[in-house]
Amino acid sequence: MVSTQRLNHDVVAAELGGVLPRPLLAAALRLGLAARSLTLCLHRVAKDARAETRLSIREDVLDELIEVLLHARPGHPGGWLTVSFDDGYEDAVRYVATRAPRLPGVGFMLFVCPEKLQRRAGFRWDLGTPLDVPFELDGENARPELLGVGDSLASVADLRALAALPNVQLGNHTNLHAPARHLPGAVVNEDYRRSTAGFETLFGPMHHFAFPYGTPGEHFDSTHVAMLRALGAPVLWTTQPSASLPGAARPGAVMPRCPIVGLRSADELLGWLGAKLLKQRVQHEQALHDFNP
Repeated sequence: MVSTQRLNHDVVAAELGGVLPRPLLAAALRLGLAARSLTLCLHRVAKDARAETRLSIREDVLDELIEVLLHARPGHPGGWLTVSFDDGYEDAVRYVATRAPRLPGVGFMLFVCPEKLQRRAGFRWDLGTPLDVPFELDGENARPELLGVGDSLASVADLRALAALPNVQLGNHTNLHAPARHLPGAVVNEDYRRSTAGFETLFGPMHHFAFPYGTPGEHFDSTHVAMLRALGAPVLWTTQPSASLPGAARPGAVMPRCPIVGLRSADELLGWLGAKLLKQRVQHEQALHDFNP
């Protein structure tokens, strides 16, 4: 579980971001990043505040955050910022379709659950179903209640069109969307195998994979990393909030992403990012070191 101390630090950093001058926030971000690259992890994009949640950021706030991040490093070569979206929601696809052509120096990634796309099956949180209810490989995405809430997912055709853009990539997010450490190893391995095959049937070779939930040690471990490397060594993405060295996203590497809380303003997010990255420069981040010897 995430510690209360860490949550408190995150809240304080975000609140400071809301009151400190933006030039100071930008300076902290530059110092925290140094020459490293940054990948953000999001889920959904809301048109207005009525649809805003922790997993759904307002599009104007996301636009502002990206603009501020880019302006925080004036003259820096492009390619250091990537914006990723998990789960394959239609609103995220619409956002990327309009922004990616305008922002050629920003990378975009979308991680999708192949079987959910094909069956139009939603996610457990749509219904409040707990994660400790057993997951069935053949039954999870055939459950009638989940089939009734999958309309918010993007179409395969729209995702294929998006992947044709030079700064957009697609990745696998499993069929079950379950925390790997909650399931028997044989079930996880088969989910990885089936979802990889399904992804490659729909979209071609799998170069990227994102762990559902994605906290190292809590939701997956080295056993699951080895399973995925055995399937062809995609780049493996987590929700460990950190930055990475340029060129670190090699086949088989386990990579960090910074999860973005949708209810925060652009300045609050900038304050949180700057504080997080500064702390990790002072205290060497060990969370992914064991996965990338």
